[in-house]
Amino acid sequence: MIDTSGKYQRLFKNQLFKNFVSLFSLQGVNLFLPFLTLPYLGRVLGAEKYGVVLMVYAVMQYLFVLCDYGFNLSATKDISIFRDDKQKINRIFSNIYSIKLVLAILAFIVLYVCLLTISELGEHKLPYLLGFGIVIGQVLNPIWLFQGMENMKYMTRVNVIAKGLFTALIFVFITVEADYYKVPMLYSIGFIIGGIFSMYYAFKHFRIKWVKPDLPEVKRLISNSTQYFFSRSAAALYTSSNTFVAGIALGNYFAGIFGAAEKLFMAMVAVYAPLGDALYPYMAKNRNLKLFKKILFYVIVANTIIVALAYIFSDFLVALVFGPDFELSANVLRLFCFLALIFVPTVMIGYPYLGALGKEKYANYSVVFASLLHVLLLIVFFKYLTMNRIVFLLIITQTIVFSIRLLGSIKLRKEIKQEKGQI
Repeated sequence: MIDTSGKYQRLFKNQLFKNFVSLFSLQGVNLFLPFLTLPYLGRVLGAEKYGVVLMVYAVMQYLFVLCDYGFNLSATKDISIFRDDKQKINRIFSNIYSIKLVLAILAFIVLYVCLLTISELGEHKLPYLLGFGIVIGQVLNPIWLFQGMENMKYMTRVNVIAKGLFTALIFVFITVEADYYKVPMLYSIGFIIGGIFSMYYAFKHFRIKWVKPDLPEVKRLISNSTQYFFSRSAAALYTSSNTFVAGIALGNYFAGIFGAAEKLFMAMVAVYAPLGDALYPYMAKNRNLKLFKKILFYVIVANTIIVALAYIFSDFLVALVFGPDFELSANVLRLFCFLALIFVPTVMIGYPYLGALGKEKYANYSVVFASLLHVLLLIVFFKYLTMNRIVFLLIITQTIVFSIRLLGSIKLRKEIKQEKGQI
């Protein structure tokens, strides 16, 4: 009989595995706790007011992309490379927060101008202002530090506390449709508490010390992160923008219907995000191509099974999670299933593979090109948009991203073979 105990012991001691488990737990909390509230919010608020809440969250994600400026990727790589240099880590940490403070002020100004100039947003000014705490909380949270150090257990603890509090408060304070404006406020409370605790853990457990920001380091960090910023901005345009566009073009009711289907789509693919986040610093440091190929195979198989089940039981899932007011969401969800088949392998060959192995331009600019096309198509067909057509445009966009990244992967594979042949 073969003794596999040693093999499993090595697996559980492996830092990549530990980091994945922590990130999976983190993503699980992000997914599971809000999902506890979805059936409740869907029934209490109804599709229209739930659509307003989703519109608020979409706008806050735009603003967070501005405030993050791609540091969640570029700084993760920096921290992973310089993790043994305490002075360098302190310098990176302090300068990034100085940049983010300026960007957060700019983001609030942008939000306020939009509320004054866009009537569809101005009608619900209060929930947008209360929701800005989501941006503040995300700015405070140095998740890039924890990912770069490949130590995510503290982030998991923080997330359980923050999201658990938010979930409990939803059931206490949201009792009638008129309470819809309180939902962004409760989100903000959860994110801000999470951000404060994350800062505490960063200073206590990684011995971070604040140093005076310096202009050369600020310039270096901005320069390194700019391509990631454009990539993340572009990604936000073809992800968060769709609920927003549905609300502007079709009204808050259809924003709610579309957003409900999108939430279930995100639940289908959410399990792969922590895997990609854990692989990114690991691959940047170890370049273990054999392990990556094995993981990619199992991910594609698992995703195909999940998508098939979601397609078959779409009506049941929508009725179970959101209630009868969201019946139209089932048709949209079935289209999202086709998107999921393309989305997951696209994500996996992006930053965990191309980005970590020096081919960031394929991971970054594939998104930039495709999303600009997506936004252009949304503008051109704005008067003719339906929920289904928005998903069709997403499928076209994602196919373009996948094709460009696949070409980059083929080129990278050839280069690796040539390097091995020269040894």
